[in-house]
Amino acid sequence: MRIVKSVQTKICVDGSLMKEFVLDEPLTGGFLDFLSRIGTIKQYPHLKRPYFSFEQEYFISIKGFEGDPCVEVRYRKEFQDLTADYFHLLVFYSGEGDAGLRKMLGIRDAIREKIRSRASNTI
Repeated sequence: MRIVKSVQTKICVDGSLMKEFVLDEPLTGGFLDFLSRIGTIKQYPHLKRPYFSFEQEYFISIKGFEGDPCVEVRYRKEFQDLTADYFHLLVFYSGEGDAGLRKMLGIRDAIREKIRSRASNTI
């Protein structure tokens, strides 16, 4: 799976950045399973179009419909510089199996440490 293009970018009322991406293929259950191993995912399969939301606290949230190639990604205002490439990395490593999962967990932990460091310096 690859990102084909970013079709929309907005600054939200809370200052977060929202981007809508188009992928080269529809979102699959395999990608959602990958996400569930990294953060919190909620799935609503009973809807006419199966909907999901994913959150990686302080990083990003992702929302979309399973089987749809479009996805909405929101980046927290305070940490956009640290998380700007995070969705791109999720898409890339989701196709790498367990090795990709280990790599993403390492990236997640490194970003978390930077977030903690930045937060403790502002207190």
